[in-house]
This record gives sequence, C-alpha cells and structure tokens, in this order.
Amino acid sequence: MKLADINTKTLSALLSLTKKKETLLAKVEAVEKQISALASGETREAIRVLRAKKAKRGRKAGAKRAKSTRPRAPKGQLKEQITSILNAAGEAGASVKEIAAQVGKPIQHIYVWFSSTGKKLGHFEKTDAGKYRNKPAQQ
Repeated sequence: MKLADINTKTLSALLSLTKKKETLLAKVEAVEKQISALASGETREAIRVLRAKKAKRGRKAGAKRAKSTRPRAPKGQLKEQITSILNAAGEAGASVKEIAAQVGKPIQHIYVWFSSTGKKLGHFEKTDAGKYRNKPAQQ
C-alpha cells in the first residue's frame, strides 16, 4: 500500500486503530510492572496499584465497612426469651407487640421469627391475629 493511495477514510481508521493499540500496550506494560513487582518482592507497590484500581471502580480509597457497634447476641437467645415470655403468659398467650416490647426488638423481627424459626420449631401456635402461645402438651 502506497502512501499516495490512502484515502482519508482509511487514514482515520488506521489512526483510531493505532490509538487503541497504544492504550492496550500501556495497559500491558502496567500489568507487566505489577507482575515484576510481585516477583521481586515489592508487594507494597503492587498492593498500592491494586487498591488504586479498586478505588476507580467506585469505592473510596481507604474506606472500610461500617461495623455494628453492638456485638451479636448469642445463638438461640431470642428463642429462649420468646419461650420464657410465652410460658409466663400461659394459656392466653402473648401478642407480638408485647413480646417485642419485652425483648427489645422491632415488631417485624418477631413476626419474621415466628414465621420462620418458630414454625420450624413447632412449639408455638397462633391463637389470634398477632397472638401466639405455647402448644398444649399432647397426651
């Protein structure tokens, strides 16, 4: 292909392809630099580069996840609290609102607990809308 035979359309296509090639070569050089840094033991530099890449994805550099200020309750604690409240309530049972107030949890948490965990346990029965009691002993 002679230089005199190239039209403007072909020339602009060659120009855009050359730009793409240069950007890809720059990326390949950056990756090779990271590989050599890891291989030579310069892990601090490699970690810095990886963190900078994460920051570009939308996460702020140095940002950490917010941790809860309260520790998690021990496993089964809510079950024990609800069971003791329903035992104290006796045959009449207790409403979800009363249970939530005594346990210190939102009402919706107690509803969800009864619909999932409480149902699996099989110790409780619904007596009225939003009211539960312990199942009577079968003889």
